[in-house]
Amino acid sequence: MRNLAPLLLLAGVILPVFAAKRVTVVNLEQMLASSRHTSDANIAKQLFELELTERLSEDRLAQLAADLPGPLARQALTAVADASAFLDLPAADIPSIGVPDLAAQRSMLALTMDYARATIPKLPNFFATRDTTRFEDTPLEPPLLYTKTRNDYEPLHEVGRSSVTVLYRDGHELVDAGTAKSHPFGSVEHELSTTGVFGPILAMVLSDSAKGGVTWSHWEQSSTGLQAVFRYTVPKEASHYTVTFPTPRMPQFAPGYNGNAAAGAADGGAEKTPHVPAYHGEIAVNPADGSILRLTLVAELKPSDPVIKGDLMVEYGPVEIGGKSYICPVKSVALSLQHVIYLTAESAANLGFPQTRVNDVLFKQYHLFRADVRVLSGTSE
Repeated sequence: MRNLAPLLLLAGVILPVFAAKRVTVVNLEQMLASSRHTSDANIAKQLFELELTERLSEDRLAQLAADLPGPLARQALTAVADASAFLDLPAADIPSIGVPDLAAQRSMLALTMDYARATIPKLPNFFATRDTTRFEDTPLEPPLLYTKTRNDYEPLHEVGRSSVTVLYRDGHELVDAGTAKSHPFGSVEHELSTTGVFGPILAMVLSDSAKGGVTWSHWEQSSTGLQAVFRYTVPKEASHYTVTFPTPRMPQFAPGYNGNAAAGAADGGAEKTPHVPAYHGEIAVNPADGSILRLTLVAELKPSDPVIKGDLMVEYGPVEIGGKSYICPVKSVALSLQHVIYLTAESAANLGFPQTRVNDVLFKQYHLFRADVRVLSGTSE
């Protein structure tokens, strides 16, 4: 472990050999407009090589996706949009509406607190389907590890899909592992996962941010109406947001290791270390009733940490459960940037380029969770 510390300190100065092409939302629209006669696979390849410098809103995403030629391009556009979920919108997308006065801001925040207090405890026991599509890039191995069998760099691409049933019961979120289904080329479990997306995350952010700071940010216009957006900050001492790091350790080499190729990541599927960082983000609310429509959490991690980014975004919308309408999660995005540590034949740890992982999650098929009991008499068949 002592040998790893100096290497991790180099995280801030190691940069990838290959970088995605950074574009604005307008640049993206122009590129897609000029590629109308390009094949689905080729557009997907072009999209995966892009990195947005601004957030692509859900409305713009839907408009662009509708004009794409097929599922490959739409999936690639989703990945690019997800990776931009924690950025600012383009200036042109922000309505030119005056900043509400302090009293109006306080009124909206009070509505939001009342909404959270009244809504979360009253959510019924329910279950929903959680569909996850996972994307990641493949960093090039460091120069010290170049071999004839080294991996080539790949930009962000789809690596798997899974579907599970998530239960929300008595205020707790549970995953029904028996319902797990995975795509043929992807496993059900993955290195990047999140919990608490239903009620717990709202309660945590509102409680933590009360000890930090909440300030007005801007207005946003969506297909559902005008949204008031506030920014919040949470200091480390008030934080309850946990990011779990893989604990680097030296695994045993497998029998037959020839001493030439890299042995793989140094965590070896090992222990996990919880870390509770400071964090910040945005809360988008309905100014009329205080309902929360979008929430972001951006962990304030250090370049020397094994995980450089551990961010989460949740979008909420009306869903019907048991004949009643509730505001529940409809989509979430998890984004991580994590250093890969390789081992050489001499068991020396080598810090690799950071790897980006993105989980695109959709919540569907909400149903009321009921436990039915039938009592049969001794004479019943």
